Amino acid sequence: MGIGNIFKAFQPKDKVFFVLFEKTADTLVQMSKEFHEGLIDFDTNDESLLKKMSDFEHQLDDLTHEVFVQLGENFITPFDREDINHLAAGLDDIADYIFASSKYIFLYKTPEVKEFTELSLLIHKSCVELQSAIKNLNGFKNAAEVKESCIKINSYENIADDVLSQALVRLFETNDPINIIKVKDVLEYMEIVTDKAEDVANTIENILIKYA
Repeated sequence: MGIGNIFKAFQPKDKVFFVLFEKTADTLVQMSKEFHEGLIDFDTNDESLLKKMSDFEHQLDDLTHEVFVQLGENFITPFDREDINHLAAGLDDIADYIFASSKYIFLYKTPEVKEFTELSLLIHKSCVELQSAIKNLNGFKNAAEVKESCIKINSYENIADDVLSQALVRLFETNDPINIIKVKDVLEYMEIVTDKAEDVANTIENILIKYA
């Protein structure tokens, strides 16, 4: 390897990783928006929403894979390799659970429940704040904005907990065992998405503490 190539190999790869993370966050925002809007006009006989979620999930799998490929190819990274791994895996988990939520809605032919759209809106808002946090994390120059987004994500997760609890109380009052099983599963999958978003926010805050 020539001296020029050696020097290039040891250059910081901020652009590579941040481009991938920002693209991942952008895709999550699109995915969560489509998910929320699809539940507003919900039709158990129309599987176009499920197909869209599957396509988004595959796109995000590819982006996550590319992050891991870059980790294997580059000596120097913008922050710890372990943190990059956690951030990539956490973002991928969000996509996986959005897709799982949509899948079970259609597999179970779940009846429309107002809490679905309440939770999907919180999921979308969380993804928007993750998009903002990751954008502002680039260069570690906007720490206050990153922290503000992380606080909002934590708040959305707390609200989602309350929505789930109240929904389960009403659900068990129906005394319909089959419907309870179906709706409970979907509600819990959707609430987990906000948990995963909070996990990513915590990872981002840890990165900020180390480098900002």
